[in-house]
Amino acid sequence: MSADNLSTKTTVPQVAVHTSRDVTLRVSACSDRGLVRENNEDRYLAMKIERSYTPLSTNIDPSQLQFVAHQVRWALCVADGMGGHAGGEVASTLALSLALKLSQQGSQWYVDIGEKEVNERMRMLLSSVDRAIAEQSRSKAGLKGMGTTLTIATITADRLFIFHVGDSRCYLLRRGRLQRLTRDQTMTQMLVDAGVMPPEALHTHHMRHMLTQAMGKGEVVIDAQHLPLEHGDRLMLSSDGLTDGVSDEEIHEIMSRGDCDAACGELMHKALEAGGRDNVTVIVADVTMSED
Repeated sequence: MSADNLSTKTTVPQVAVHTSRDVTLRVSACSDRGLVRENNEDRYLAMKIERSYTPLSTNIDPSQLQFVAHQVRWALCVADGMGGHAGGEVASTLALSLALKLSQQGSQWYVDIGEKEVNERMRMLLSSVDRAIAEQSRSKAGLKGMGTTLTIATITADRLFIFHVGDSRCYLLRRGRLQRLTRDQTMTQMLVDAGVMPPEALHTHHMRHMLTQAMGKGEVVIDAQHLPLEHGDRLMLSSDGLTDGVSDEEIHEIMSRGDCDAACGELMHKALEAGGRDNVTVIVADVTMSED
């Protein structure tokens, strides 16, 4: 299939530029059903979440008003649904919409909580989402067995938090070095880690897509980590429709050039050129840190 034919099927990347006092995040995202699947069960979400208080009129001295400073948070999320028919789409949509809904309930913006508290809150939130998907899977006809991967990158000030279930991935390009921040929760990865299978099998074995964890099991195990962000960092989140056909070496090469819009489009094109056997979703985000 020619490159021209491939380009006509690719979703045009959606670009958004936002600025905060601490972090500027420029985001490009695209999603495509691929060249084989009938529908797209991937869902993605890139958000800027902010809170500020602005007095419109008052005769009180400003020094006596304890206004909360402008605060900004960011969220980048990819969910790859499974379950056939409508199940996969329902599961991936629920994962993102319920996570957003629950995160907005009882949020204490004025409290700068630490890494431990962020991890605890997100684990509780995602466990609730997992149980909600499992309940719908049990109770609704046509949705039995549905589930989804879920990979979330959240940014608070200069801190990056990663929460991960399944085999969608998050990468960090920093000072020319590409690092995979997530580890696939698959049967093949588990066997490689145990020394039963060589690392080369990760890309070819017939069990490479057999998940050991997924949202919708009702007892999910969530991988979590956090690290400081740096000026010039580039983040990439994707479903396995990208990484199944595009190697880490190719991802590194593409991520190392151009802006986030160009990188996102080129990664998508590369996945479709490799066969597009699955839905493909890519988010690329460039980080700029403001000076102290």
